Amino acid sequence: MKLNEFLPARSNAGVFDPERFQAWLATLPAERPGVAAQALINELHRFRETNSRSRLKLFEASLDSVHKLVREVERQLAKSALPLEQEMQLILIAANALLKTLAAGYAGIADEINHKWIGIGFAKPLRLAVLRAMEFQAMRLDLAYRVYARGSKSAWSELHRLHRIARASGFALQKPTGLPHSAEQIYVNALLLDFAEPTKLAPGELERVRFYVERHAKFVQLEDALAARKKDKNAEGPEACFLVKAKDSRAGRSLVRTGNTAIESGDLVLRCSRLLTKLQGQIGGLEKGVEPARLGLPLAARQPQYVALMRNLHRLWSAPPMRRFSRQKFKPRVDLVVGLDALWTYLAGPANRRRTDDLPVKIDTSEWAIGNESPGGFSLQYLAGNAAPVKVGEVVGLRPRDQSAIHLCLTRRVVTGDLQSLELGLQKLAPGGTPTMISVESSDKQGRKQVKAVRVIVLPKLPSTGEDPALIAPAQAIQPGVSVYLQQRNGPLRLSVGKPVEQSPSCEVFALVPFSPSGGAGAPAGKPAAATA
Repeated sequence: MKLNEFLPARSNAGVFDPERFQAWLATLPAERPGVAAQALINELHRFRETNSRSRLKLFEASLDSVHKLVREVERQLAKSALPLEQEMQLILIAANALLKTLAAGYAGIADEINHKWIGIGFAKPLRLAVLRAMEFQAMRLDLAYRVYARGSKSAWSELHRLHRIARASGFALQKPTGLPHSAEQIYVNALLLDFAEPTKLAPGELERVRFYVERHAKFVQLEDALAARKKDKNAEGPEACFLVKAKDSRAGRSLVRTGNTAIESGDLVLRCSRLLTKLQGQIGGLEKGVEPARLGLPLAARQPQYVALMRNLHRLWSAPPMRRFSRQKFKPRVDLVVGLDALWTYLAGPANRRRTDDLPVKIDTSEWAIGNESPGGFSLQYLAGNAAPVKVGEVVGLRPRDQSAIHLCLTRRVVTGDLQSLELGLQKLAPGGTPTMISVESSDKQGRKQVKAVRVIVLPKLPSTGEDPALIAPAQAIQPGVSVYLQQRNGPLRLSVGKPVEQSPSCEVFALVPFSPSGGAGAPAGKPAAATA
């Protein structure tokens, strides 16, 4: 949009000159996004009492600079560990404040226009203001997900309200020229991303889910909740449906969990049945070897982790699982070892001692409090130490201060509350394991055989597979078929590595099955390795 008008002068603000403003924007220090964001906020506030058309032009002129700043914040967040250091916290807070300022500015323009009779000259500005406000609120949510924070309540309240304005004004499904999405697309994309439970996504998976949602959200249906309830009583059930309350401060929740929640005017139902059919067809196609591009998927969909993510999305968008166990709340202190390599070293020595203060090999541990525990896992609250390596999908070892037992777990959820706090949700794998080595054979580009030693942890029992033994290995380091010897009282027991039970970007958990001379599904991929259990 060209800026060919000047904003009116104010006694304390001066005259708004579009060319001068563009030149000023170019001077913002992109490498210091926190400083740049605050400077832009101050500049926008100078013109907050001008007329709506002039403010709209001012905000539109800022868009390129804002997106550039947000991309720089995202880049810096990608390199930052949790909990965030104070400097990074301030940058994130400033970026969120800028997005909130712009969202509120556009929403204010929409409200001014919406309260008037909308003539020929006001329909387009109203639509533009609503869409931009929704875009910036969705961007606020996205920034929060990048640091494993829950979505802002104010952002969701505004998204619900703005979408209602778009529906009432009849342009919710319209995509204006030059804008990437309609109001309903922005809204549905934000809902699906939230229902994918971003605090449980492994590194890199948020981008994959966002890409999938952008490409395939068109298969969901947004319906009036009262009409949807009648439809469900007559034919369909509540599975794959989410209730979106018009006056709520969260995205919504699965219809199977709403019970007797009253349905009010303006409430909506997001129906995902068609999307799940599409998703299941894509999973089936990948399993049959169909090229990802033919299924509307990126090349990375060939990877087992991508297929596992798609199965998880199918589960979450269908009928999100209920918690199986009640939580017992208490707060004993525990030490946490993060990552397969550190855990292997810890189990090989320091784990057998009460404390690691005077050990020849120092293991980087962090201190946590158990918020609650169930038969299936733990909730931990960060206290002190280096928590930098922790991420969703990472294997960890948890050791209570007064015990020698090591609980091996997988990180399923990471949540940052006020940016200074950090909470983990862990799934129990096994009560201890044995570190050992496996020799794996491979061939280089010239066909020459190479042998490398791989650190693995053998689990004598994996409760989730019926008490059978299992093995934890680095991601993509070994293939099914590798032989392992477990030392038992009556002699060594030879087992083979079976199919993966769990897969994440950093590690894989394999079932151990009885050895077959024929190699089962395939010949052994490596040499036998001794492991004591």
